[in-house]
Amino acid sequence: MSDPVPSRSLSEDAVFADPLVRELLEARLVAVFSTHDPSGSIHTVPMWFARRDLSIVLATGSHSRKVANLVHDARAALVVHDSRPGFEVCGVSFAGRAEVVRGLAARELVDAVHVRYVEDAKAPAEVRSFLESDDVAIRFVPDSALTWDERGSQASEALRATGGAYPLVTTAPRP
Repeated sequence: MSDPVPSRSLSEDAVFADPLVRELLEARLVAVFSTHDPSGSIHTVPMWFARRDLSIVLATGSHSRKVANLVHDARAALVVHDSRPGFEVCGVSFAGRAEVVRGLAARELVDAVHVRYVEDAKAPAEVRSFLESDDVAIRFVPDSALTWDERGSQASEALRATGGAYPLVTTAPRP
């Protein structure tokens, strides 16, 4: 029998030292960021990100719900995953605290996020205008993390060998 690979729990210095965490943070993926709403619900959104030292930065607008939530409660979570057909999945779920960075200090961080995803020299005016709405940065500092990696599991290798995994289907861009 092929059991799933157990998640690994990481804390403090081990979080950013972990090879899977480094691999995922270096990849150009979309993270999922969660904050606590004052009503008690969780607000979760996909976001671009960049690593900065022992933190992960995200770019957003100062009037966003996530920024308002962080003013009331700095606790947050961030998930970065790379999921493929079948069991070709790996990821990390971070728990920690986030701060909103404003003003000139935010500009460098926001630019660091944007440059990972958009080639500025080729960005049309509409794209640059849209990106300018990101006027604050969120600096997320993880306290702990859980990782998972099924890419080398027996089940993953068997399904890959047979070609029996259905492909994931993405949505089409709107006209």
